[in-house]
Amino acid sequence: MTRQDQEMTAEWAVKVQTVLAPHLHQVPYGNLRSEFSRWEEEEGPVANLAIVYEVPGGSTNQINVTYFESSCQFSYLALDSHDELCTGEVDEVIRMVEDAVGRIPAIRRNRLLEDLDRWAAQGMSQKDLFQQMNKLLQIEDLRGGTITMHEMKYGISHILAKYKTAPA
Repeated sequence: MTRQDQEMTAEWAVKVQTVLAPHLHQVPYGNLRSEFSRWEEEEGPVANLAIVYEVPGGSTNQINVTYFESSCQFSYLALDSHDELCTGEVDEVIRMVEDAVGRIPAIRRNRLLEDLDRWAAQGMSQKDLFQQMNKLLQIEDLRGGTITMHEMKYGISHILAKYKTAPA
């Protein structure tokens, strides 16, 4: 983010983006990135910080923090229940973002295992599952949709433990 962008971005969003900075554009964090926007509503100015990342295969997930200037309240979805939470405390928002970003590698790993299980349930053989993982390793279009070597090893272990090849 340039200095001019920072000056135009709300102070709270800069703090959140500082938390994101070490993980930005890293594959284990799904090519994490953010976008700040501001607009006017009847009640007054609204600002939003969208935090976006991908899971293996390229599905996009998003975490949004919205700030309503008229009420000085932040709004975001709870990580576990998807209930809307509101707070006037920037520190609560920072903690939620830190927690959410910290969960991304596990979310990605779980998604990979869900995909492997779904593919196996659709009749894919162990060999086919390995080929699907190889495709995920080589995705070029969506950086966050690819998998890391660590995720590849995790998936291989899952396939070997759960989907043994039937003897000939």
